[in-house]
Amino acid sequence: MSSLKSIFTVKKNEKIPDEKPQVEDVKQVKLTFFESGYGSSKQAEGNHRVFRTCLEEVYMDYKGKCRENEQLQKELKAPYLDEKGRQETELKKRKTALGLLEETVSAIEHKIRSLKNDMVEVKRNPEVYGLEVDKRPKAQFYIGLFVLLPITLYLLVFYISASYSAFFKNFDSDKLGEAIFDAEAFSKAIADGWLEGVFVATIPFAFMGLGYLIHMFQKQKGIMSFVKIGMLFTITFIFDAILAYLIEQKLYDFYKTPDSPPFDLTIAFSSVEFWGIIFAGFIVYIIWGLVFDFIMKEYENFDMIKSFIRSKQEEIKNEELELNKAKEKLPPIKEEISGIEGKILDLQRTIDGFVFSNKHYLTYHAEYVKGWFLAIADNFDGRKRQEELYRSCEEQEKLHLVKYNIDNEDYEGRLYKLIN
Repeated sequence: MSSLKSIFTVKKNEKIPDEKPQVEDVKQVKLTFFESGYGSSKQAEGNHRVFRTCLEEVYMDYKGKCRENEQLQKELKAPYLDEKGRQETELKKRKTALGLLEETVSAIEHKIRSLKNDMVEVKRNPEVYGLEVDKRPKAQFYIGLFVLLPITLYLLVFYISASYSAFFKNFDSDKLGEAIFDAEAFSKAIADGWLEGVFVATIPFAFMGLGYLIHMFQKQKGIMSFVKIGMLFTITFIFDAILAYLIEQKLYDFYKTPDSPPFDLTIAFSSVEFWGIIFAGFIVYIIWGLVFDFIMKEYENFDMIKSFIRSKQEEIKNEELELNKAKEKLPPIKEEISGIEGKILDLQRTIDGFVFSNKHYLTYHAEYVKGWFLAIADNFDGRKRQEELYRSCEEQEKLHLVKYNIDNEDYEGRLYKLIN
């Protein structure tokens, strides 16, 4: 076995030039393996147990040589180094993507917190958010609403009664109160016909509609809005004047004498009752319009803040959807990063260890076995004895190759990884 050991002897003191590294003479090494196998077989008389031990020694010696051969290890580890580089590049990409995604999640969460804070702060400082509203509109709104309701009831009663008196009622009294306010005006109008009932019931809403238009025109900018408001007030006044004129005419006709002149505008304008009817309707209508405009503005203060809050709630809802989508992408990326890091760690262990070259070993192994078998053929004449030795040695060879997982020639090498 001395010749075998000399094959793997490393000259520690001999300095190998960097520019021209010494190339191993493969043919010479193969010949040496062949001779070593032949000599060992001859000495052991082809014994399969000795053959097994020799194969183990050949394997272990070659393993040590393979570990110490830096050039060979560099060639064998090149694919693993390349793969590690690719995995590290991929890891950087994944970490960059993860960082960007985490920044996106953080930005969305910050925006959601900011939106929620805006929903709280807008009630305290609406002007900060560009909302010109009263900070405390609730009391004014409810007071205005409390005043508006009875005025609305008054207008309903007044215009139902006044319109019935002006258009349908036959007077049997000269008292102004009875002429204007008739408690049974609506029921009497219905009794006269359903059209009369609908007419007197809807007239108050016509006046209220005019009041609503006045409120809407006040929102508009420019002189035309004032012209429109003036026209609406004029129309309302004229309609009230017509009602007052018709009622006053019926009162005049009720108590006139044969010597009384015909009723006309001069008589109407000089009548206190005429102006009383107008002011009982028109002035109260103006008050109703002002109060209505006031509470609508206060409600708009509410509505502006509520609209602002609703818009923020909608934004929060959309941002939460985006946040959920972004968070759903985090676990897969983290899993990929974890998997890549595991691959890199495994590759690094391979690089830190060494690669046993199966193909190289099998080349020398085959020469050693060939030498062993040739020695059996040369030194044993009995055919039967030769076959027995061949068979037993072949079994040992197969067991040896299977034991070290080198029975597949297509497999480049066995990895000996560094284990921490």
